[in-house]
Amino acid sequence: MKKLFLPFILFLIVSCNSDDEVQDTGNKASITGKWYIEKSEIYRSSNQQIQTSFSTDCEKTGTHEFTSSHVISISFAQNNNTCVKTDALTKKYTFDKGNGKFWFEGEENYPYFVTQLTTDMIVEDRTQDFDGDGTKDVLRRFYKRIN
Repeated sequence: MKKLFLPFILFLIVSCNSDDEVQDTGNKASITGKWYIEKSEIYRSSNQQIQTSFSTDCEKTGTHEFTSSHVISISFAQNNNTCVKTDALTKKYTFDKGNGKFWFEGEENYPYFVTQLTTDMIVEDRTQDFDGDGTKDVLRRFYKRIN
């Protein structure tokens, strides 16, 4: 009887620990942290095509740091073979994790949608008509976590 009981107890302990680790990993997904944009995609409704743009090494030095209430964005661009800071701003935002929407203060009618949130984050802007066909297109930005 002891030979059956001990392996069963060990199995239960191992099973409980691995379930806890999976739950912890899921809880770590957060918008809070420092990110850079790896690439952007525009889905054009007029021809159902996707236009992809990859960030240059210089652009990847730009960061978007989400705190609990603000995002601090610093942008860089190439200027005559030199990577230079082009913009820095801080904006207050609200993030509703339940439906994946976030918006900047004063811009509640122009929400963004977080469609993936792991060590990567995909944010969709569904408010613009890039191709001029009267239908809003989807701009997806693919973020990579720095920390």
